[in-house]
Amino acid sequence: MSEIFNQNWNRERVRAGMRWFGPGDEVTIRNIQQTPGVTNIITALHHIPSGEIWTEAEIARRKIEVEFLPDEDAPAELAGMKRYQWYQTNGIRTGLVWDTAESLVFTEDIKNGSPNRDQHIQNYKTSLQNLGRFGVHNVVGNFMLVADWTRTSIDTLSDGSKTLKYIHAAFAAFDIYLLKRHDAVQDYIDDGSFSASEAEEAKRYWETYLEHDEERQQRLIAMITAGLPGAQEGFTLDDFRAAVSKYEGMSVEVLREHIAYFLDAVVPVANAAGVRLCCHADDPAFTPFLGTPRAVGGAQGYKFLLDHGCGVNLCIGSLMANENNRDITTVIREIADYGQMKGLSIDAIFPHIHLRPIETDGKNFREGHHAEHREELAKVVHTLVDLGWQGVFRPDHAPQSDHGFGRPGYDVIGRGYGANLLLGLFEMAEIVKTTRFRAVEAAIKAANGDMALKEEAVEAARKAESDKIGRKIAFIKVPFAFGEQGVVAHLR
Repeated sequence: MSEIFNQNWNRERVRAGMRWFGPGDEVTIRNIQQTPGVTNIITALHHIPSGEIWTEAEIARRKIEVEFLPDEDAPAELAGMKRYQWYQTNGIRTGLVWDTAESLVFTEDIKNGSPNRDQHIQNYKTSLQNLGRFGVHNVVGNFMLVADWTRTSIDTLSDGSKTLKYIHAAFAAFDIYLLKRHDAVQDYIDDGSFSASEAEEAKRYWETYLEHDEERQQRLIAMITAGLPGAQEGFTLDDFRAAVSKYEGMSVEVLREHIAYFLDAVVPVANAAGVRLCCHADDPAFTPFLGTPRAVGGAQGYKFLLDHGCGVNLCIGSLMANENNRDITTVIREIADYGQMKGLSIDAIFPHIHLRPIETDGKNFREGHHAEHREELAKVVHTLVDLGWQGVFRPDHAPQSDHGFGRPGYDVIGRGYGANLLLGLFEMAEIVKTTRFRAVEAAIKAANGDMALKEEAVEAARKAESDKIGRKIAFIKVPFAFGEQGVVAHLR
């Protein structure tokens, strides 16, 4: 990475980042440093339990791990801000920067309105202030209850790459026959978890694939519980069931009351600290989920959050899993229009963005290679550039190739491919946008230079361009089939 590039890593433009899970991650900072075009690290202090304070000492340690090469001459007696300042003066930069924390967890006590929530909120405020002092300006959390994300298996693509997959019948079988939240299948239908036909599909999936195979049952349990906070410490089905029970009977209105209570307390502190707080979409964006309500499954949920000062961690893959969000550019524009109506800049509306493609029928989905879905990604990128967005994105989740490595969804090679494809799309969209305004100016000058018509001409050109792209690059609804031990569904 050139020295000039290192000196300009925080310039005002679209920047590519990668998630890093800390020193224990199989993917190292050196690996990411050698990924062309990637300048930002998205990470968290995963070793600190949810609800506890992120101290200046721990934040400084992580900033140094990301932004500087190890230095044996660093004074051992220095810690916290003083140690970080020593590295700023004397250290050798990696060319990377940590400016987005994902995730400073919105704890379960905050989400369920526990008496402990006020202490957790106070700790959250302190963590936000500490992060702001070190230039970590974007902080991501989510309001998913119990599970942060859910997949059911790892799938093999036709090229041999491994990717994450969600099959709704498998999840329903887990919920009904392994987790056993209710005593009878009808109870799952009554609480809205599954329709009668989905419950029947779950029964067929269970009987033909899972019922007599303990190993497959354990693989499914491991995959679903991998999305649970604390899963690395051994989150059992009993723990899972107990966590879900805390939300029994909760309505989405009550959940929103708890969300508003939290945001109204912490957003002013975040703003004062120079931090933009944002929320990840429900993943997948279905409701109810495990019998619990969900509040952030589309534009309406995000409008509620914007009303309380919380920005959008746009994740197109999570949203597009829901058929209602499939035309994702329409969703993006609806959210943007609402935020701008409230006086927010486009970067304040979307502080951080995840870009990953999925193949879906609106209920089942799997994640694909960025390059094989570049038509849809091009439309998303064009929309963001048209809105004037500039910030940090990450190529979220990517299939793992034979020559790649990293935890599921976080293959360093696959994400590197995705980052560079997306950077190219952003550059091209910027060129197209610049060309549009030149054409508008030429048209105005040709009309005797009447600059009063400029705004009208710009809007007309933008709309004509958007319509043309919409016709040229149609949204792709990719059908795929899954077959597991006699259970075969052709998704259309």
